[in-house]
Amino acid sequence: MGTSLLTNQSAMNALQTLRSIGDSMDQTQRRVSTGLRINEASDNTAYWSISSMMKSDRNALSSVSDAMALGKSQIDVANATIDKSKEYLDNIQKSLTTAYQKGSGDIKKIQADIKANMNDIQSAVYSASLAEKNILGNGGESVRIAGSYRREGSNVYVDMIDVGGADLNFATKGANGTFDLTKGVLKNVFAETTDGINLTDLKAAVSTYNQAVAADPTADNSGKLKDITDITDKITVNDFVKADFTDVDAATMEFILKGVQSKVTGATSAVVTAGATLGAAKAQVTGQIDYVSKLMDAVDKGVGSLVDADMNAESARLASLQVQQQLGIQALSIANQNSQNILSLFRQ
Repeated sequence: MGTSLLTNQSAMNALQTLRSIGDSMDQTQRRVSTGLRINEASDNTAYWSISSMMKSDRNALSSVSDAMALGKSQIDVANATIDKSKEYLDNIQKSLTTAYQKGSGDIKKIQADIKANMNDIQSAVYSASLAEKNILGNGGESVRIAGSYRREGSNVYVDMIDVGGADLNFATKGANGTFDLTKGVLKNVFAETTDGINLTDLKAAVSTYNQAVAADPTADNSGKLKDITDITDKITVNDFVKADFTDVDAATMEFILKGVQSKVTGATSAVVTAGATLGAAKAQVTGQIDYVSKLMDAVDKGVGSLVDADMNAESARLASLQVQQQLGIQALSIANQNSQNILSLFRQ
């Protein structure tokens, strides 16, 4: 082929090569700067679509993880309340134990001390709220915590963890925001019998029983003892706090204290059961948080395998393209030099 001043085929080829190298360099530099092999749908429609949906699921899982973390905090708050409630019940039990050897004046001081501990329990239940939820003051109804997220085709599922039930029914919240502790697991502490303690009948029953025992210690006096327990079994801690024991003899007081102590023991057992229930719920939520965290890592790895650029390969490719670009520029320069050589033929 002859040499033409109008058409420089070599320069055109070199220029076309430079354009191709420039496009490849743009693509490689974009991968290096973003760290992504597939950054938009035009790079690979299928992989971009799959990775976009996986990223969406991952974001949903992150929200679920945040919700579970909040739920765990609510359980922690309830746990703290249970721990303090047990501590206050232990204080009440200690006060009742010391009352056996006390006179009527000291009994009033013990009643005041017990009332203070009851107020502390009530205050703790009030304070067990977090993010407008109170697991212990929910009337036994379950508090629902997001547990996991999954998508199957176009269907989306959010699995829930229920925390609550009768074991955690410490109080019921009223319309005015107050808590009623007289119907839950602490009812034997805070409830009050209709007419209080029937001290007249109780003193008479105790007197009859003691006289029968003194007359014949070997006789069966279970019936007379039942007359006493029928009364003492109804006594709550609140009844004890409000009663006037000024004229109560030591023998009758002993039966009263035993009855009240049994109620405190029952309340303590219920609080311990509530703590165990919350502990199991916390273990479940904690395990689910760990699982969701690992699931998010797995999704991140899956997305990365689809769209992430191999930085070692891209760096090597960029260096190669830079060399090719320099060679292309030299080739274009040489091709353009041919026209200059033709000009030299016309020089004298």
